[in-house]
Amino acid sequence: MARRLIAVLALSVACAFAPLGEIEAANRIVSLYAGHSENILALGFGKNLVAVSEGDDEALFPGIVRLPRRADAERILSLAPDLVLLRPVADGLSEGTVATLERSGVSVVLLPAPTWDTMETYLRKLGELLGAMEAERSWRDSVKELASPVPSGNRRPAVFLESSSKGLKTCSPTSWAAHMIELAGGRNAAADARPLRADSPLASWGEERLLALAAEGLDVYLVQVGAMNPVNEEEVRSRPWVSALGNARIAVIGEEEISRPSLLRLRSGVARLRSLFFPKEGDRR
Repeated sequence: MARRLIAVLALSVACAFAPLGEIEAANRIVSLYAGHSENILALGFGKNLVAVSEGDDEALFPGIVRLPRRADAERILSLAPDLVLLRPVADGLSEGTVATLERSGVSVVLLPAPTWDTMETYLRKLGELLGAMEAERSWRDSVKELASPVPSGNRRPAVFLESSSKGLKTCSPTSWAAHMIELAGGRNAAADARPLRADSPLASWGEERLLALAAEGLDVYLVQVGAMNPVNEEEVRSRPWVSALGNARIAVIGEEEISRPSLLRLRSGVARLRSLFFPKEGDRR
């Protein structure tokens, strides 16, 4: 039976990657955060997943049991897992559920979602749980490979990302999304945005500052669509101030493609962004 472990980790970088202690490689995993699930799949251990969260992409995990983030211990134990992998969230498993799982010999690990700068360390820790050696190498290799130069005859387009329409928020300069924009060859037009709080991926911006950016020259108005920003392109185009964006191209992208810390999404996300930043002349709107 796998050695039991409860790692209650703070969200700070220092605590998030504190030693997890010794634990046997997991063979039956319940993952209740989509980012963890996708990174497990990317590392080649998808067959070890016995359940994922209700928010995970159904196309990526067909036929796998789906559980709510506050699943009860009885439901989890019925799947006979040796590892339950979580991220620290207020509406996650209750303390009572965690205690019951621990008493039953199930390892429970709270692993914070990584930032761009901590992704390598995160994958190393995840690899330790899976029994995958040098799991972080795939991250280094992928980033190096995807950092291709801007196509000849082009410049880095000025890109504004709408992360949330509520108060018109954008991505913080150190967020996953900001790094994805840069990796794909774009320039974050809101690079001086201030995060809502330390380590937040969101930053306040507002319509007035957006229109000032547009007046200076904005190439792409990019809208992430998902739980954080439940809008669609038609709705965005109907906003009264859209005409003030001038020649900026309006485009939408799935939240999971640009903001989820997922090795699995890295290549497809960058490819999608590059197609938006450097379209063929006939594709321009």
